[in-house]
Amino acid sequence: MGVVRTDKWLRIYCQKWRKVDSLSEKMSLHRQVMIEPLSDIFETKNTRALQQFLFQAGLVRPDVSIDLEVEQLMDRSAWIETQKQLTYLQKKWTGPDVKLYLLPVEKRHSFLMKELGGKMGITLPKAIILFIHSRLTKRELQALVTHEYHHSCRLMHTKLTEKSMPLLESMVMEGLAELAVKEEIGTDVNAAWTSYYDQRWIHDWFNRWIRPNLFLKDRKKHQVYLYGNEQVKVPLWLGYYIGYQLVHSAAKDTDKTITLLDESAEALFERSIFFEKKGTN
Repeated sequence: MGVVRTDKWLRIYCQKWRKVDSLSEKMSLHRQVMIEPLSDIFETKNTRALQQFLFQAGLVRPDVSIDLEVEQLMDRSAWIETQKQLTYLQKKWTGPDVKLYLLPVEKRHSFLMKELGGKMGITLPKAIILFIHSRLTKRELQALVTHEYHHSCRLMHTKLTEKSMPLLESMVMEGLAELAVKEEIGTDVNAAWTSYYDQRWIHDWFNRWIRPNLFLKDRKKHQVYLYGNEQVKVPLWLGYYIGYQLVHSAAKDTDKTITLLDESAEALFERSIFFEKKGTN
């Protein structure tokens, strides 16, 4: 396993893309080259639905040329650098074998570009997909690999599924992944949501939106609390932010990523600034 040679996919895609004219033909080509090879890891044969899902997640759309972007990613040795970081972490954390796919990000995805620096990852039980652009620095790429591969390692230890995972673990998993980025790469490449707010309202927000739902299961039901929701007034990135503050406050100075990988979310919560002992206000 390891980094899949999606650079070969992309070269083929670029060559064929130049030879077709209509958007429907380009959409079909995109599905054939970039989506169909991923259908097995998503356990689906509905490639049209998978394509739409990956568009929403940040995958480049087929209506624009990506020739220059692919060339620049290759010039920056994106696949080589990703494999180096993955190999290093797998050895250090005794982590699982996974397939890792690098694909171009949709630069017109304004939220992704503004809030996440134009990079995004999806971690599945046996695979990771990264959406990136050629302007990412080497350290930013390393940070993204570190964050997503930490998810793979955490899932290996917890053995939780999308359906069985409680909100507390969803938040802890995100917080631990960024603690790993801090440890391995540095705070300057931590996700913006780790320090999105100051501490003034954190406990009020936690008690209002998070505490009543700590053990709500199913990752799909966590989205409103993790990402925020303007309609119901949940602050942007609330669950991610609280997840990082939770594990950061629970971690001891001597704690390392490898020692926290199999620590239960409940144990970390009980050591954090959010835990209230019985009989206290």
